[in-house]
Amino acid sequence: MKHFLYITVVLVVLASCKNGNGDFTVKGKIKAPLSDTVYLEELAYTSADTKIIDSAKVDKDGNYTLKGSSPQQNLFTVGFKNNPVVIIVNDASDIKVDFNPNGFNYPEVSGSDATKELYGFIKDFWRKDSVLSLTYHQIDTISQERLEDTVYVKGLQQQYTKQINDIGDLIRGFIKRSNNPAAICFVFDRAKGAVANDELAAMVQDAAKRFPQHTGITAFKTALAVQPSGSGAGSAAYGLLNQQAPDLTMATPGGKKMSISNYKGKYLLVDFWASWCAPCRQENPNVVAAYNKFKNKNFTILGVSLDDDKAAWMKAIQDDHLTWAHMSDLQSASAAATLYQFEGIPFNVLIDPEGKIIASGLRGPALEQKLSEVLQ
Repeated sequence: MKHFLYITVVLVVLASCKNGNGDFTVKGKIKAPLSDTVYLEELAYTSADTKIIDSAKVDKDGNYTLKGSSPQQNLFTVGFKNNPVVIIVNDASDIKVDFNPNGFNYPEVSGSDATKELYGFIKDFWRKDSVLSLTYHQIDTISQERLEDTVYVKGLQQQYTKQINDIGDLIRGFIKRSNNPAAICFVFDRAKGAVANDELAAMVQDAAKRFPQHTGITAFKTALAVQPSGSGAGSAAYGLLNQQAPDLTMATPGGKKMSISNYKGKYLLVDFWASWCAPCRQENPNVVAAYNKFKNKNFTILGVSLDDDKAAWMKAIQDDHLTWAHMSDLQSASAAATLYQFEGIPFNVLIDPEGKIIASGLRGPALEQKLSEVLQ
């Protein structure tokens, strides 16, 4: 499942020095080290880049000591090259981390309140996501037996939606409660795919007011500022609003080529989504309801998937009862995102019969409200 970022390595975060001293030391004991050299690396907030800050030899008993310096709370890792690592943040000058890099083992941390706080989040996140994965597997297995309309299956689908909401609530609660900006950045990254983009943008804006000098939160704010807010038809943030819709040609699940331009003469909602996107799956019942209400009024939907797994894509179409046309290039880095200028899903555009984009980011009640306006 790609609904949420799986935590397959040991993760800990320790945040920056609140006493104003940017120097910090990380020491501890490693059980069964993977090599004789351990590294301290600084993580970038909006990319996978890392920067080596320090390295040290692990003695025969597994002890190590690393030193670093940072003017603010930042995310760091302690570990071995090309192997699982412990994530840390420097909220204290002396931090102790004992860990076992073999298998899934929670490390023992002392000296860093931010690390303990974030690690509590990681444990809860992992537990809730594991339960969600089990429910998804049950629904997927039953759907293959074509029992989608049974009361039992509908109960599972409701349970699945509730579990998605529970994970979203965990993320919202942590971001609202935490006073550690680096830990908040960690959770922002996990919120992608679990919280709708417009809500995430609002949370980032709030955090930026609380921590105006933190470069990580500023980076998230800047990144979100360049993508559409999804605030609805009247939003001027979307650069293609009131312009002719770019044409896009991809393959249907059956392999036939399909283009957006094929639908000229109709009102067309182009729905960008993916089977692995939790907010997309949560939004799908609203889209289905709108389709059933307006499909006989010169309106239809074209689903454009960012899946790279054809089987998962087709199963999601079936499971969510998405009875309109679908197409995809089966690339997670889809050409659709570049052409239609969005960086997060779910996202959609409403195109009029002349081929002009008249609305974007229609979610929940906003979708039905806009369709009611134009399809009278």
